[in-house]
Amino acid sequence: MKKLSQIALRSAAILILAGASVLANIPSTPVFLSIKSPDHPATWDVSGVHQSAKNLRWDSARGMLVVDVKYSTADYADSIINPIATEEYSLAFPGVRLGKDGASLLATDRNGDTATIGYVKNGFFGKEIVLNKEANVNVHRHNGKIYASLVYNSLM
Repeated sequence: MKKLSQIALRSAAILILAGASVLANIPSTPVFLSIKSPDHPATWDVSGVHQSAKNLRWDSARGMLVVDVKYSTADYADSIINPIATEEYSLAFPGVRLGKDGASLLATDRNGDTATIGYVKNGFFGKEIVLNKEANVNVHRHNGKIYASLVYNSLM
């Protein structure tokens, strides 16, 4: 019985060491990551203004991900007294860079956690940004300013 217990303990120790070795080789990816754009352009501070377009693009000159957003007053404007006004804005995400392969998008938050959030691909009209299903870009207006955040949530 004592010999059987020693064999069981040695087997358990081997399994634990093997498991630790396997886990040590798995790259750590954060479960949740959030990056906020430092850009907050001023816009209308009235109701009735809505977001009419949002597009992600890679800005090669600055080496960062950018979201272009368009706001419009089309919901409440009329053609004579209040004509439709449209404004376009660009908000950058300096925390996103290209991976070594030149296509994958790596996001690093202020804690230094990094996750692959998508990739850049060649599209019909040039480069296109494709986000992974775990990543999302949110853009909203608040008190006359525009805010953008990139959220990665691997539990989605």
